[in-house]
Amino acid sequence: MVLWDIGVHFVDNEHIQELNKTYRNKDKATDILSFPFHQVTNPEIDLPKTNLEDDMNLGDMYLSIPYILQDCKQANESISNRLPILLTHGICHLMGYDHEDDSDFKIMSEREDEILGQFYMFKDKKKKIKTQ
Repeated sequence: MVLWDIGVHFVDNEHIQELNKTYRNKDKATDILSFPFHQVTNPEIDLPKTNLEDDMNLGDMYLSIPYILQDCKQANESISNRLPILLTHGICHLMGYDHEDDSDFKIMSEREDEILGQFYMFKDKKKKIKTQ
């Protein structure tokens, strides 16, 4: 089994706004930004190819906790429900998925749903084991 690292950074709105401005030319805060370390041409087929253990890092994700908390408050949603969705979205970006057009959006959304489905199934199994 090949194991990959992912960096997860929790930041404030000012930090994520600066990253968003610098790398995406958008001068505003956002919930999550992902910065892949490798170019993936077809995420449906494979992860990046590398022979070096030091290169086994998919990339970094930056999450603005104040932004996410405000979104959760407005949507009357808990952060424990929102974080798995955001992390899955960020991981998909690191794996090479994108949503620049409708076709890519559909493919990425399907992959996110698949990953989240597996996560919730695992979470439910773990909960059942604890209650037995």
